[in-house]
Amino acid sequence: MATLERRVYDGDQARLVLENPAFAKAFADIEQEHIEAWKNSPARDAAGRETLWTTVKLLHKLRLTLESAMMDGKLASQDLERQQQLLAQDRAHGMALHGQY
Repeated sequence: MATLERRVYDGDQARLVLENPAFAKAFADIEQEHIEAWKNSPARDAAGRETLWTTVKLLHKLRLTLESAMMDGKLASQDLERQQQLLAQDRAHGMALHGQY
């Protein structure tokens, strides 16, 4: 399993991709192009329509995978922050017990 730091990094990278206007435009253009091609495909071209549908589904899976990585990174960031707070509290408590506070 990836470390919390790695999950935060991966989540940040996914966020950068999802928030990138060039990616968003390319994604939307490709999706729209394939949906239009699917709508306009001849009834006899079942294999072609299936390929177009599969491509659109893969695009959606790509977006969901990036969104999932982004959410996982946010959760990992919160976990990391909690761990750091607990460590700081433990250190402060330890110093207080030893008269160093």
